[in-house]
Amino acid sequence: MNTMTALVLIVAIATFAGLYRARFKANSQKTDKDFEDFSRRVSRLEDRIANLETLVLEKEKSKQFSDL
Repeated sequence: MNTMTALVLIVAIATFAGLYRARFKANSQKTDKDFEDFSRRVSRLEDRIANLETLVLEKEKSKQFSDL
């Protein structure tokens, strides 16, 4: 293998490594965004469940008094 072939191989490997690194970074940012969306959605659902629990408890309280 002569010097020119070695130089071309080094440049090709560095180029592919750079492309791979850029693609990996883009995918990890997408994953972070998906996680934030998921976290927000879970938070909203927890709030809704808390509201529903409050409504059910109020209904149960009024039901106990109406039975008397």
